[in-house]
Amino acid sequence: MTIAPQIDKREQLLRDGYCLFEGILDNILLQQTRQISDALLDVLPTEHFDKQKSTGSMVSVFDDPTFASLVACPAAIHALHSIGFEDPKWWSGFVISKPPHSPPLFWHQDWWGWNHPISYNNPIPQQVFLMYYLVDTERYNGCLRLIPGSHMNRHRLHDALPDAHTDDLRKMENPNSPIYQDIHEAVDVPVKAGDLVVGDSRLLHSAHGNKSDQRRTVITLWYMPEFDLLPDPLRARICDDKRHDEWTAEVRNTIIDLIPNYCGDAMAVEWNRTPGPEFK
Repeated sequence: MTIAPQIDKREQLLRDGYCLFEGILDNILLQQTRQISDALLDVLPTEHFDKQKSTGSMVSVFDDPTFASLVACPAAIHALHSIGFEDPKWWSGFVISKPPHSPPLFWHQDWWGWNHPISYNNPIPQQVFLMYYLVDTERYNGCLRLIPGSHMNRHRLHDALPDAHTDDLRKMENPNSPIYQDIHEAVDVPVKAGDLVVGDSRLLHSAHGNKSDQRRTVITLWYMPEFDLLPDPLRARICDDKRHDEWTAEVRNTIIDLIPNYCGDAMAVEWNRTPGPEFK
């Protein structure tokens, strides 16, 4: 299949750290994803939401192999091809759902490889998120918000942020902290259900609180857009994760071309979610 290049979207991703593809999920896959997600969320204990007050929920997509259809969504893979990533590899993903009348998500970035120099001054993302919102999402019900360019340029928030996804952040123990507040430079990214937001894992992002009466769910999937071009220590770290093996061979076969593989003997880079002083 010939994929028309999306030059403007690639330029936006490299410059701003994100881009949007509209209408990626067809109605069948959208409804299936809603059903799987709702089934997982409906059985979560109250304690889970208490611990995830700011996040909402954090449920691994590995908990249901039906998510493999979303991981391998042809339209999404074609979208990555169209912005120059011809052989992406998938790593993991989460069901992140903000209940009705829940607070904002804390500001954070998700890159864990800051100990490797490729993380700095390189506009090509080492890792990207693919976010699928399952309902139409705007500021009122918790849309994505982000700081354009913060994947490449240090922002004052970088010096205020602790490591992302720690217990105190998720529990929102200090709701007055700047990591939950509006930032002047931030932009909102409202979407329609089934749209796809692609973003650099280094990008500072968050979400508004959900003031509506309905849950607002996003499925976040993590891909390495140019896995084979990553330095060996990063590839070694990625391939330490064997959660794909939790799924049956039949299910894994549906995503076989997206599973990363590394056969070298490099030492895996140490996990580090905090950019160093080289990040200017």
